[in-house]
Amino acid sequence: MQIEERRTSVPALCAVAVWGLITAVLTAPLAAALVGLVYRFPVPFGDDARGIEEFGNAAMASVYYLVKGEGLILAALGGGAGYFIARALGPGLIRALALAVLTAFGLAMLGAVILAAS
Repeated sequence: MQIEERRTSVPALCAVAVWGLITAVLTAPLAAALVGLVYRFPVPFGDDARGIEEFGNAAMASVYYLVKGEGLILAALGGGAGYFIARALGPGLIRALALAVLTAFGLAMLGAVILAAS
């Protein structure tokens, strides 16, 4: 007799985790541009990006931060969030994928706000 059964298969858990990982990293430039639009975003070796005219500069500055090393942290957080969301929701893959993508974008926004506030 099995006491606890697996609610979601391992490939589904990995798929949702990978979607969270990829979404967190790829939406970071958009998140940085949105934070720069509303508040400010630090541009390395330059002034802060503020407003609509600096939208592209904020996005490119976030690519610099991703390459510098923050991308690994963001990827780990996005992948972990996707994995735990898939485990919590059970066998429904579409709902888990949608929530993982939204959570990963939220993590990218949080990272951009943390960079802007420092």
